[in-house]
Amino acid sequence: MKFYKFILLCLFSVAINSCSKHHYEVPPDLGYDYYPGKKGSYIVYDVDSISYTKLPTIDTFTYKFQIKEKIDTIFTDNQNRPMLKIIRYKKIYSATVPYSQMTWALQNVWAANITKTTAEVVEENVRFTKLIFPARLNETWNGNAQNIIGEWDYKYTVYDSPATIGGISFSKTLKVMQKYFPSAISYQNYYEQYARGVGMIYRIIEDYNYQDGFGNANPGHIYSGSYYRMTINSYGTE
Repeated sequence: MKFYKFILLCLFSVAINSCSKHHYEVPPDLGYDYYPGKKGSYIVYDVDSISYTKLPTIDTFTYKFQIKEKIDTIFTDNQNRPMLKIIRYKKIYSATVPYSQMTWALQNVWAANITKTTAEVVEENVRFTKLIFPARLNETWNGNAQNIIGEWDYKYTVYDSPATIGGISFSKTLKVMQKYFPSAISYQNYYEQYARGVGMIYRIIEDYNYQDGFGNANPGHIYSGSYYRMTINSYGTE
């Protein structure tokens, strides 16, 4: 009996020593979960939009609404890549009827491809390279490489930092500066923010032209352009 116990003890020791010799490497974190792409997941955004017009007179038009983006299906595109079908719904703000009592109306359909190196989103038939992988602070790339808008140098300016957006706290967020160009006659500020396990949580577009002061009554004031902001309101899976 003692002999068998001795044999078992030896076998156990060999197994322990054998396991200790194997090194299990943790796979590198490439940041894929900043754009999870999970079927059935959705995000609801509160949207504020202002349009500045100069003709016939300088005026502003303000709009408020909600957008819901849902990953409806995942299929294979003509390049044999996984493609996400994103259905977008809209609710228009009312001072008398809360959003909770409104029905979502179909707005449009977008699409996205998640590859080993990029997250590409097709918005209104225009493809943008939103993210690159691995995601690293200060990495830059041409966000318009897949369209004809012209080269924009996107850049990660925040990586894995906590943030509170729309009253929701996120432990790790990523900021993508898409375009920033201030001048005496114009101002452009485009960026998006993402959270791990969620996706895009914030988007801002500021694109203004200023009066130049030559014969204008209000030099430095906005006379044309637009402001567009999307702020996460809620998210989940259905």
